[in-house]
Amino acid sequence: MKNDVNIVMDGIRLSVPSETTILEAAGIAGVEIPTLCHHEALPPDGNCRLCMVEVFRPKRRGQLVISCMYPIRGPLQIKTKSDEVIGARRFIIGLLLSRAPKSRTIHALAEEYSVEIDPRFLFDPDECARCDRCVRACETLGLSAIGQAWRGFGKKITPPFMEPPKDCIGCAACADVCPTDYIQCVDEDDTRTIWNRNFTLIRCPICGEAHTTEEALEYLGLEDLDARLCPRCRKREYAAKFKIFVP
Repeated sequence: MKNDVNIVMDGIRLSVPSETTILEAAGIAGVEIPTLCHHEALPPDGNCRLCMVEVFRPKRRGQLVISCMYPIRGPLQIKTKSDEVIGARRFIIGLLLSRAPKSRTIHALAEEYSVEIDPRFLFDPDECARCDRCVRACETLGLSAIGQAWRGFGKKITPPFMEPPKDCIGCAACADVCPTDYIQCVDEDDTRTIWNRNFTLIRCPICGEAHTTEEALEYLGLEDLDARLCPRCRKREYAAKFKIFVP
């Protein structure tokens, strides 16, 4: 059993289980911390640094830490909107804005923090924030069809050898979690195109909605009729079978 730890976050006193991350504690306290690379369904990675906060431990100076990766193990005072925190976030948002100038998500952050593109950081924009959400989503499925290539400013997210990935199943999980719409997934007729590879779409036998691919069902080992139902129709079928009301 984890012991509870007392903390103070932006003047709010609360007690949380030991090893709770600061980001999780912020959710408990109702304190908003901006994130980009964080996703509840994926393991944290701390890539974007947007969720930085300032922590004060007894008899120590303040320190900027990544809240999604920082486990609370003892009494802390946490400031999520100090001058140091705001300054760090504004710098990061400026870099992201240069990388992905068309992203609505990043533009909303830039507007909130009054940030404009800094001419000192003129990258070749490609709309990728390098948050690695897509890579972690693919790894979580056990595929690793895409990954990181090169380093530093030249880092890119790409399939191996920048060719259509053989291990991809066209599930589009990478595109679903991408916060900047960098990953293009196009469904047209009965074909899905992603990472320059085409996949055969499965249509729901009840409503006709295209919702997955033949390759995805085969990979997951789902070959029965229920697997071909879209989530909405599957929910209604189960509800009717077990007499559960679905609004």
